[in-house]
Amino acid sequence: MSKISAVIITFNEEKYIEKCIRSLAEVADEIVVVDSLSTDKTPEICKTLGVRYIEHPFKGYRDQKNFALTQASFDYVLSLDADEEISPRLEKSILAIKQDFKYDGYKFRRLNRYSGRLIYHNNLFPERKIRLFNREKAQWCGYNIHEKVILDNPHSVKRLKGNLLHCQYASYEESVDKMNKYSTLLANEYFKQGIKFNAKKLLFNPLWRFFHTYFIRGEVIYGYDGFVISKLLATSCFLKYVKLRKLYIRAKQSKWDTDHHVNIINTNQINNNEEKPNPISIGFDAKRAFFNYSGLGNYSRNFLFALAKNHPENSYYLFTPKTKNRFVMENEGQYNLIEPSLTIFKLINPLWRRKYMINDIKRQKLDLFHGLSQELPLGIEKTGIKSIVTVHDLIFMRFPEFYKWVDAKIYYRKLIQACRVSDHIVAISKQTKNDLVRYLNISPDKISVIYQGCNLYFWNNYSKEFFQEVRKKYNLPERYLLYVGTIEERKNLLSIVKAIQITNINIPLVVIGRKVDLYYKNVLNYITTHKLNNIIFAERISNLELPVLYQNAECFIYPSFFEGFGLPLLEALVSRTPVITSKGGCFAEAAGPGSYYVDPGSAENIGEAILNVVNSKELRDKMITIGADYANNFKDDVIAHTYMKLYHSLLK
Repeated sequence: MSKISAVIITFNEEKYIEKCIRSLAEVADEIVVVDSLSTDKTPEICKTLGVRYIEHPFKGYRDQKNFALTQASFDYVLSLDADEEISPRLEKSILAIKQDFKYDGYKFRRLNRYSGRLIYHNNLFPERKIRLFNREKAQWCGYNIHEKVILDNPHSVKRLKGNLLHCQYASYEESVDKMNKYSTLLANEYFKQGIKFNAKKLLFNPLWRFFHTYFIRGEVIYGYDGFVISKLLATSCFLKYVKLRKLYIRAKQSKWDTDHHVNIINTNQINNNEEKPNPISIGFDAKRAFFNYSGLGNYSRNFLFALAKNHPENSYYLFTPKTKNRFVMENEGQYNLIEPSLTIFKLINPLWRRKYMINDIKRQKLDLFHGLSQELPLGIEKTGIKSIVTVHDLIFMRFPEFYKWVDAKIYYRKLIQACRVSDHIVAISKQTKNDLVRYLNISPDKISVIYQGCNLYFWNNYSKEFFQEVRKKYNLPERYLLYVGTIEERKNLLSIVKAIQITNINIPLVVIGRKVDLYYKNVLNYITTHKLNNIIFAERISNLELPVLYQNAECFIYPSFFEGFGLPLLEALVSRTPVITSKGGCFAEAAGPGSYYVDPGSAENIGEAILNVVNSKELRDKMITIGADYANNFKDDVIAHTYMKLYHSLLK
């Protein structure tokens, strides 16, 4: 039988916590309470009941719950709030599937209790939530209030019978306190996300909330109680927008941007008064830069170009197994190209890269060596040369089904070795850093998050005349949607195609990317079966032509199930193109607060998003403006300077 960790977050929950804990006694093999420094009797009650009690400062509901997941001993976690308890029917359902978990997540209904009365007829029932799940394959996402669980594989979910009982309000007095608290939290979260206030929302949304709850959802059958509950929900909605308006007024008074609020990453802007450090010699494993034409190749080339452009005082050595039939880089005269010194290693170059490249590295007397693609040569730790490795993602561990068994094993061994021997690790997103900590148990102190940039081509503005030339060359429509990425299951192109068919979108979709045979055939079969004639697969688009296709697209759609970063998202933002992408994971890091987030497993949700974006000029303009501002955090000079600070800190 599998084991379950029950995790509960609390703050001053002495009224509810005992009932919650006792309801879990039969199904949970351990109970972990993460408390936000309660000042009532919550700690005493928890310790008396023998649970594992942990204090952790509150950073928001989403973040607090994700922290709680890290404290669980078992993979399957039952996550509850302190004012919730499982019903006897739900207890039986959980015990039944506990014999053999076949899904990554399990969802069940939440039934609310108002002043001791179970309420079946309102807009919060049936409210099905995923609360039992494999923490290795899911995380809490969304806002830091009204958060929800997102599975890596959204299809691996099953419904359970029974209810999760939630004490919404024990009394009307308590409801007023909670209403004030949650309306404040929601207003702050809306403000951070750039959701605007307007008089229409203030006037009509609360009215609709009351009408929908009281009449449509049937709260009217509860008489006086039903009227009061509906009125409270409407008032909470009203207060949320009143407080949101106040936040924008304060922002304007503080000389913040009056149109939107953007969460700006700490860009470590260059201080012109800083003392310039001494030049250094840096080596790079450049195989990907020279021989990969997308993905890691683009990352490596963009990064090397940014370093050489912004810090020409240094010496850069690019180690490559061969120099024939390779990608020719810009400003190549600024680099020293190093090939195998012995002819035999040019014939068996994988062996040279893995082991014997170390001899050529020592010969150059480098100050530092940087592995750009999740690996370092064997023996680098014995040379006295400082080393850094960049880790892009752990997809081969999260989704092993997308890889051949032997490939996943090789990737794992190389990554483990590189992380162990390197002096420092760079993760290209917070998501990747978290995965390194979770899956490989690496100390967070050894990892820095430095985002990647995109090619200089994308920052240029191209004329309409050039676009017309490219459009005519590839026989493309004047108006189109755009997808750029490998055509494989993880990238989820099929859901876009389904969305276009289901929601009757007439705008053509232009698809650019390498085809993975089996998945590409599945996509083609769907297109043929449903007689779709507006899906265009563009072939052999050059790097110079790609930016102009981004810049003239109606919107860019990227509903991938998982990424380490998602470079096409940044390319779209820089190109001032509205972005539609997936909720959860690293996508918000790459796409920022101005993008439209969808459930990648829902074609209906994707289709609705496309229609909303293409049919609203106001929304498009807002997304473009916020996206362009956010993209400034990924400029070459910012990224190059951040890396140089890291390099010099290691050499000190």
